[in-house]
Amino acid sequence: MTDRVYVHVGAPKSGTTYLQGVLETNRALLGAAGIRVVGERHLDLVHAGMVIREDPRLERLPATARSAWDRLVAEVRAWEGPVAIISYELLAGASAEQVERALADLTGHEVHVVITARDLAGAVPSAWQERLKFGLTTPLEDWSPRPESAGPRAEWGWRTLDPAGVAARWGATLPPERVHIVTAPRSSGDPTELWRRFAEAVAIDVPGLDLRPERRNESLGVVQTELLRRVNAHTGEHFATSREQALWLRDTLAHAVLAPQDGERIGLTPAQLEAATERSTAAIAQLREAGYAVHGDLDDIRATARPGRTPGEVADGELLSSAIAAIGDLLLLLRDRTRERNRLRAGGDQGAEPGLLGRAKRVIRGTTAVALRRETDELRRTVERLETQLQEHRALQLRVAELTDLVAELMLPTDLHDDEAVQAALQRYREESL
Repeated sequence: MTDRVYVHVGAPKSGTTYLQGVLETNRALLGAAGIRVVGERHLDLVHAGMVIREDPRLERLPATARSAWDRLVAEVRAWEGPVAIISYELLAGASAEQVERALADLTGHEVHVVITARDLAGAVPSAWQERLKFGLTTPLEDWSPRPESAGPRAEWGWRTLDPAGVAARWGATLPPERVHIVTAPRSSGDPTELWRRFAEAVAIDVPGLDLRPERRNESLGVVQTELLRRVNAHTGEHFATSREQALWLRDTLAHAVLAPQDGERIGLTPAQLEAATERSTAAIAQLREAGYAVHGDLDDIRATARPGRTPGEVADGELLSSAIAAIGDLLLLLRDRTRERNRLRAGGDQGAEPGLLGRAKRVIRGTTAVALRRETDELRRTVERLETQLQEHRALQLRVAELTDLVAELMLPTDLHDDEAVQAALQRYREESL
């Protein structure tokens, strides 16, 4: 049974996608070093988070979703290495009672909680942007993160974004040295610095890791977010479920089409900056007083002014240019998906032009490519498990054969050891029983 379990609970928009990408990309190498990355599929972690937060949407999902947390706990208990890591950012919203029940399921292990945090001024437009990907139509200037009182389902509110509140709930029953605050560095000079701080928190010291995974949660620029907001207002109820919104608004339009436009950074209103500054100042004081283990600098989460316009300052001409480019990329995406579908149906190559295929790959890398990589990784891990089982089965066969020969030596009279009929019977027994 594993000794230590690190539960990385968020916060969202604090580099969690990057960190999870490193963990996933290096799953095999970490496993060989005794570190289990818990959860074969990201969807299992999503469902486990819903179980912990008692999300009523679980009732509309298959029974396997409702048992996701139990499966993750079983995976931890079955691991024979010294360390297991569970990472899912929306665990941050769980209530104190829900946290207590979840940690009780891990009784017998030395549990540590890891909380990643960032400049809270930057967290505000990032959280608003994530809400846009699920149909929000409220302008940024009129929006603010929901308060803690909104409850565990307020995924993009202060309940999940404020590290002090998250630490107070998740660390309530733990010694302060087992609550780790990992701050996202302000400077992007070294893009791997966040991983180094996280690795220090979870005691990972494994050479040769790939620290530049392909999986990214790409941000949109100020023009692109305003365009997406207006599209949401236009489509209205046509994408009514979270599943449809995730597929069409988030994965297709936002990630695959608008994110590659490399837009301008989003600014804040003075009132939003003031609120974020007050929140970050209080959070830093609370975290220091609690005496948690800090990896990085708590000043990294202090709200700072963000250069950039707010979406309301975007001109219609800029929106038109972005929309034209988006329509063009959507047409290319539709065309190349149609060609690929027809090619698969026909069982041959339809002669798509390499340059246009390259452009299509760029457009769809946030959707199809990621899905294919995950499927490939799962198949590879399945093959590895089957090969291991096959080797174990062969070793068992060899052992049974050796035991059979030993029994023959012990049980058969000496004068029958060389008898051809007896040896033929033994050979038939081996072949039929093995």
